[in-house]
Amino acid sequence: MSNLKKRFNEILQDIEKNIKNKEDLDYIKSQVYNISLLFLDEIDKLAELNLGRLNVMIDREKELTKRIATMEKVINNIEKEMYISPECDFEIICPYCNTEFTEDFSDGFKHEVRCPECDNLIELDWHDEGCGCEHECNGECDECEDDKDNDDNYEEDDEDLEEDENNENEDDM
Repeated sequence: MSNLKKRFNEILQDIEKNIKNKEDLDYIKSQVYNISLLFLDEIDKLAELNLGRLNVMIDREKELTKRIATMEKVINNIEKEMYISPECDFEIICPYCNTEFTEDFSDGFKHEVRCPECDNLIELDWHDEGCGCEHECNGECDECEDDKDNDDNYEEDDEDLEEDENNENEDDM
């Protein structure tokens, strides 16, 4: 801003040097002031407009910050609900003798535990989508594919048997 003021004064001094008529000099000075005031008014309008836009952006940022905080709370709650810490203990009720006991899974999840009271083996269902085989292949292994093929063959055999029975019943009539 100091450079602008300095340059403005230099222009006025140059005008005073070159214009000798006092009336013309006063007129030109007043017009230069009027032009400079016009520019300053426009600059003020632009500054107010930008300040308004900035305030809108600040308000939006506050709103987005609140939304993000809410989403983070929801995500944290989901994580708490979905995540099972491997260092936690689980209470298990034996389906054979109804004994309630606590099992430590700090070294990983197990698919079966032994009841300390009746010594029966209890299978645990962790709701995984696997095929149930011991190697947790999700139905992708050769053994599971063979079992699936065998199941399909059994279904086909059942259909063939039903068809044969229907044909025999028709022949009897």
